[in-house]
Amino acid sequence: MRRAFAAIAVGASLAWVGTPAARAAPPSFDQERPDTWDVPASREQAERDATLVPVGKGAIFVPSMTDPAREPQYIVLRDGEIVATLPPGKRAVLEPGVYEVRLGSGALADRFARKVLVKEARTTVVPATWSTVVVSVVDERSEPFRGSYELVRLPEGSNLGIGLGADIELGEEVRSWVLEPGTYMVIKTGESFKARRDFYTFRALPGELVKLAVVMDRDDGSLLGAGQVALAGTETAVRDWRLHFVVGGDAEANRRSDMVGFPSGIGFAAGVFLDFFAQYKPQRHLVFLRLKLEEGIVQVAGQPWLKDRDELKVDGLYVYRILPWLGPYLRLGYKSPVFPAFTNLDGPTTVVVEKDDGTVASLGEHSGRYTLSHPFSPIELKGGAGMSLIATASYLLDANVRVGFGGRALLNLGLREPTGAPADGLLRVVTHGNSYQYGLEATAVGSLRLTRWVLATTEFDMLETVQDPKNPVISWENNVGVRLVSFLSLNYIFKLLRDVERSARLQTEHRILLRFTFQIL
Repeated sequence: MRRAFAAIAVGASLAWVGTPAARAAPPSFDQERPDTWDVPASREQAERDATLVPVGKGAIFVPSMTDPAREPQYIVLRDGEIVATLPPGKRAVLEPGVYEVRLGSGALADRFARKVLVKEARTTVVPATWSTVVVSVVDERSEPFRGSYELVRLPEGSNLGIGLGADIELGEEVRSWVLEPGTYMVIKTGESFKARRDFYTFRALPGELVKLAVVMDRDDGSLLGAGQVALAGTETAVRDWRLHFVVGGDAEANRRSDMVGFPSGIGFAAGVFLDFFAQYKPQRHLVFLRLKLEEGIVQVAGQPWLKDRDELKVDGLYVYRILPWLGPYLRLGYKSPVFPAFTNLDGPTTVVVEKDDGTVASLGEHSGRYTLSHPFSPIELKGGAGMSLIATASYLLDANVRVGFGGRALLNLGLREPTGAPADGLLRVVTHGNSYQYGLEATAVGSLRLTRWVLATTEFDMLETVQDPKNPVISWENNVGVRLVSFLSLNYIFKLLRDVERSARLQTEHRILLRFTFQIL
């Protein structure tokens, strides 16, 4: 019924009023080039929009050429007053009458206008006779990053503002420019449009989506090249999917205190990692899937090399976007090591286990390498649902907050946790049974860009359990990274974990690492 109603509404003819020139040659759907768009043609978009038009009212529909969340909202005015502000791809329900629609990027005064006549029980679809431009910023190795540039309209030289690339490792996407057809220039930030270096000019045609790749020097922002391409960077796009795959290695110095599964003290480690994520972003939905594997070995003073970071993580997040910045979410997660864990015993050592019920039992005498856990042990399963909010989104700061109800299953699978180093021929270990917890969950993720070379991120996760509200499960990880060159960065990581189901002690970790990366997708 809804689809039939939408089809009847969209079937209404366009009604345009304005200057005599506009009436003589009104914008036409023939000027659209939907074959260049990332989304369906205007009429099909309007049919898909589920917004109902009440009796006695009409509507305006402004289509998009890319993801509507990446394009500026359109503004509807009547007699100089703003009556509606909506993202493209969604109807503006209005009283019948004559309206002005302001479109484009920038301030209200810098946007171009269309006069629209709204009739009762009809939807007026505004033909997409403008041009949409997507500028991807990459370095010499075709790696996308948040480089800045300025966009200028020619020949008058009016500056439309500063544009930014995107760091796809953080799930970012570049914003789309909505422009009047014409000639434009991309210049280095701070340069004049009269400059004869660090610039690129292009033609934006009516009804067409233009995709540009700008090659930029990460250090000084110089433009090394530019051109129109179907896909910029090394991110792989399949319809509405975005795929990203990175492998690399690192060398680090660390300091750990009571971290379960790791020796305490100062250590030197080396490791490898892989990171794959897939993102699906049609108009209303967001699906984010990530697989991350880290493996390493560590050498602590007075001990041989041991297994260090051994972590396999699989995460899935789904958000239904009621608004571009707000919507309910559903998430699932899995985390475990891959390989078994051992400790080295210098000589014959008696192993004693302390159980949850307070009893003590001997596990016999052992020497050499002693097994503390089996492969894929322990396993942590997490899930939750609630509301997701993008608190801020700017060049310097991005933040996302999720609040909802969640649960966790911790399957220890025979894990034995040493209470200290072996002493006097005795090693004490503790075991824990499986635990299942649920309660209020909250997650906050943020990133701060101090300069184009320095990025700080933080991720705070808390589960306030019904079973033990005085002891919430808290995980807090912070990372400050300095990019030295495109494939090499220096990072400082601080991690804090409070989880009485794993350990009665507060677990902390400091890591300084030199990280190499190689991007596959």
